[in-house]
Amino acid sequence: MNDSRRLPPRLIIAWFAVIAVTVMVYLPGMRAGFYFDDQPNIVEASGLHMTGLSVDSLKSAIFGAHVKNRPISNLSLAFNHLASGLNPAAYHWTNLFIHLAAGGAVAWLILLLGAGQTAALAGAALFLVHPLNIQAVTYTVQRMTSLAALFFLLSLAAYIKARNSADRSGRNRLFAASAASLAVSLGCKENAVVMPLVVAAYEACFKREDWRILKDYRRYYGVAALVFIAAIAVALFASPLQVSWSERFFGRDYTGYQRVLTEFRAQWFYLLLLMWPAPSMLNIDHDFRLSTSLTEPWTTPVAVLMLLAAMVMAVRLAIKRPRYGFPLIAYFVLHLLESGPVNLELVFEHRMYLPMAMVAAVAGVALAESRKRKPAMLLALAVFIALAGATWQRNLTWADPVMFHYDTAVKSPNKFRPWFNYGTELAVRERYAEAGEAFRHALELKPADSATHNQLGNIYLVTGRPDDALVHYRKAVEFDQRNAEAWFNLAREFDARGMAQDAANSYGRFIETAPPYLGEQRKMAEYRLKALKL
Repeated sequence: MNDSRRLPPRLIIAWFAVIAVTVMVYLPGMRAGFYFDDQPNIVEASGLHMTGLSVDSLKSAIFGAHVKNRPISNLSLAFNHLASGLNPAAYHWTNLFIHLAAGGAVAWLILLLGAGQTAALAGAALFLVHPLNIQAVTYTVQRMTSLAALFFLLSLAAYIKARNSADRSGRNRLFAASAASLAVSLGCKENAVVMPLVVAAYEACFKREDWRILKDYRRYYGVAALVFIAAIAVALFASPLQVSWSERFFGRDYTGYQRVLTEFRAQWFYLLLLMWPAPSMLNIDHDFRLSTSLTEPWTTPVAVLMLLAAMVMAVRLAIKRPRYGFPLIAYFVLHLLESGPVNLELVFEHRMYLPMAMVAAVAGVALAESRKRKPAMLLALAVFIALAGATWQRNLTWADPVMFHYDTAVKSPNKFRPWFNYGTELAVRERYAEAGEAFRHALELKPADSATHNQLGNIYLVTGRPDDALVHYRKAVEFDQRNAEAWFNLAREFDARGMAQDAANSYGRFIETAPPYLGEQRKMAEYRLKALKL
């Protein structure tokens, strides 16, 4: 096989085939809607609803978003709105383009690790169609993950290219490009902050002769330990997220200590999904068991010891076979920030997106070094086809909002949010009886949730049970005084019953709390409030 610098025609055709397959398996996902965190971060984020280019609109997109410390991601979402409003398909196609570009960056990284063009194509192809990456592509708001990963990989590749360049001026340009790409990556998502540690791992693996402390391999373990300690320090202190060790996080039922223990088990769960990404195992909202102590559940100490052993093996491999050891060490480093004592959900599949690029690099190097190249490539092709089929099937679920939310609720029956979202989607489809059942189940899991009481009140109102609706509207504002929609619904119900004073009070509370996207309701409330005070 020709792995020269210039792509031979057959590899060009192969690249087009991989791109075509990737687009095809993601095609159903282009019909997906806005799910879960898309609502606050896109639909309800009026600062991102750009309608024209101006200094004020750019400032609004940067500083008026729900997550304010990710300006580049927010700007990309604002430009999507400028081009197509709140049409989900345009956002999904943009995400897919970013994913394809990330696949190209993975191929470049594999080439820089010494593999040939064919192996680089194979590794990138496996990355592009792996079902575990769906959450970073089809889930609109996780553009923050894929865009950060793209520029992280470009930054790392430019750095490696610079370190191996003999041309001083070209090397300086590459270092500048690496720094610029890292800055963009940081503007997309905070996990790019671990780049210095990944660079340190590269230097330790490939440039030991330039560093006196690394020339003696016996010191390597000490240096590796320092790198991991530094990475943990970054995870603890460089994150803008809430950090805690012994106190419960706001809105969570676990402490930082419990979260860290749980993440040891989560790492093996991610690896299970990596090796066996069946659609039946994939879920946007996993109900993952919490490790409440070092011995509960019993799998916690096993996971801790096995993961520490895996890290030691990665370091040993880095000494003897750095082309394998470096991406494996980088894989662990890239997980550290989101595995720390920070206020995040326990498990999300999109956290594997950037680390998986390192797994793809290992696969590419292994294919390049295989003694039986043809059987290895045939095996890679078989895996590619299987992964593509699973990705297509999983994207079919994402394409149908009702099926998607039902799938999530069934897979996580004891979590509140999937049932709430399932009920909301059924209500939109006017399947009120089923929606009511979903909301009642959600309230069994979280009885004091204001939004669910408000939604259930809406169901009762449209199905001819206004008294029950009033009960739930009252509970909605009792549990959350800032629930503007519930205040509006309560005001309208009081108004319809001729309870003028109660209606006026409720309209007033709505006006006080209404966010910008409820502008039409605000106008109606102001009109009725004036009428009621006549």
